[in-house]
Amino acid sequence: MNIIRTAKYLGFYALLFLMMLTTQAQYNHVGFYGTVNDYTGDLNNNDFGLFRYKCFKPGLAVSFEQYVSPIIDAVETFSYDWVQYENELKTTGVDAQFLSFDFKFRLKCYKELPDAPPIKIAPFFELGAGGTYIKSRQFINDKPVKNLANDSKFNLVGGTGLTFRLNDAVDFEIASRVYMPLYDGWDGITKGGDNIWSNDINVQHSAGFRFKLRKSIDSDHDGVSDGRNKCPNTPQGIKVNGKGCPIDRDGDGVPDYLDKCPTVFGSITLDGCPDRDNDYVADNEDACPDVPGLVSNHGCPLKDYNNFKQNNNQQEADSDGDGVPDSKDNCPNTPRGTPVDEYGCPRKDQNDKDSDGDGVPDAVDRCPFSAGPASNKGCPEIKEAVKKKLEFATKGIYFETNKAIIKPISYSKLNQIVKIVNDYPDYDVRLSGHTDNVGSDDYNLNLSQNRVDAVKAYLVNNGINANRISAIGYGKTMPVASNNSEVGKALNRRVEIELFLN
Repeated sequence: MNIIRTAKYLGFYALLFLMMLTTQAQYNHVGFYGTVNDYTGDLNNNDFGLFRYKCFKPGLAVSFEQYVSPIIDAVETFSYDWVQYENELKTTGVDAQFLSFDFKFRLKCYKELPDAPPIKIAPFFELGAGGTYIKSRQFINDKPVKNLANDSKFNLVGGTGLTFRLNDAVDFEIASRVYMPLYDGWDGITKGGDNIWSNDINVQHSAGFRFKLRKSIDSDHDGVSDGRNKCPNTPQGIKVNGKGCPIDRDGDGVPDYLDKCPTVFGSITLDGCPDRDNDYVADNEDACPDVPGLVSNHGCPLKDYNNFKQNNNQQEADSDGDGVPDSKDNCPNTPRGTPVDEYGCPRKDQNDKDSDGDGVPDAVDRCPFSAGPASNKGCPEIKEAVKKKLEFATKGIYFETNKAIIKPISYSKLNQIVKIVNDYPDYDVRLSGHTDNVGSDDYNLNLSQNRVDAVKAYLVNNGINANRISAIGYGKTMPVASNNSEVGKALNRRVEIELFLN
C-alpha cells in the first residue's frame, strides 16, 4: 500500500513537471547537487543548528527549473537524503532516509530576462510543497534497533541560496532548505499533536552545478544572445560590444560603420560629424565652420559665400539656362529653348519664328515650344485645380522638431509636387520657408532657409533641374496666423511653393 501511494504522489508531480517542461522548454535549466542533512526534532528539543550533524551521510538531488517571470522561476526537485542523529549519551537516536519530489517557486532577488547577462552572485528564496517517502529506524549506540516509519507523506519546503554565474550556460549554486514532512513520528517520538509546526524536520544543505538546457538564441549572429542584445538587428559582420550594439568609439550615438567621423563626437543627423556653428552643415563640409550659414551656401552666410565661390572657382550661374553665364549674358531672361548668340540674346533670324503656333513669336515667347496665350507670355496657363492640388500638397510637408530633416510621411506629398512641376516644364519654382515666433530672428531665418533648401534638394534629387528652383527662407517675418495659439504657430510653420514665369 505504501508503495502504491508513493507511486501516486510521484506520478502526479512528474506529470506536473512534464507539463511545465513542455510549455517553458526554451528557458529550462537542470541542476545536479550533492547534499548533507541536519536533524531538528524531539530528540534534540527542536534545537535548530545548521551544520551540527554528528554523522556525515551524503545525499543527491536533481532539479529542473523553468523561467516564469523576471523575478520568479518554477523548480521541481528529486532528492535522496539520509539523516542520522544520536544524542551524546548514545541512548536514543534516529536513522532516516527520504526520497522526495517537491515543487517550489523561486523568488529571485533581482530581475532577470531569459537570456540576461551573467550576474556574479544571485540570491534567491524558495517556497513550495511535495511528497516524501520516509523510511526510518531507531538508532542506539551506533546500531539500528527497530523500524519507526515506512510511509509516504506530504511535506512543506522552504529555503534560500546563492547562484554564482560562471557564464551564460553554467552556474554554481549553494542552498539550504527546510523539509517538514506532515508527520511527527518518523523519529520515534510524537509530541506535537495536531500542531504541524512542531513536526520534526530535516535541513538539507546542497551544492552543485546548474546547466542551461537550450542554447541562447542569437538572431543576428553577432555572438550576443537575443535576451541580452540591445541592438538585435545589427548587420552581420559588424563588430559589437557586450550588449550586442555596434562599436561607437566616439560615443555620439552613431556606430562606427555608419559614422563619417568615427573618432570625433558629432551629430546623429549629420552622420556622426560635428557641427560647431549649428547650421546643419557638418564641419568637414562647411566652408565657414565657425559662422552659422545656409545649407545651400556650403554653411556660409550669403555675403561670405560669394567670396567662397570666387576663391574656389565655382561655376558661374546661368539663370536662363541658355549656356551663357549671367556675367556675360546681355539677355539673362531669354525664354528656355530659344537659340542665342554668344552674348546670350536670341539670334536675329529667330525673331519672327513661332515654333508652337500660338501667335507669340519665339523671340518673346517664354514657352516657345508649348502653346499658350500672349497674356501668359505664350505659356500654357496653370489650371485652378492644379493650383489647389499644389497648395494642398505643400500642407503635407513636415519636418523633425527644430531641424531641417523632412519626415518620411511627407514623401508622398513631395512626389505629387514633383509630378506637377514636371507637367509644367516651362515654369520655374519658387520655394519660401516660414517659421513661428519661437526663438531669435537669426535662428528662425536660418531654420526656414535650411528647410526650403531641404525641399529643394528633394526636388532636385527627383529630377527637377536646380536652375528652375529658387529657395528663400523668411523666418518669422511673414505669419499667416496669430502666434498666440498652438494652432496659429502650426500654420505659420510652413513651406510655400509657387510656379511662375520669368
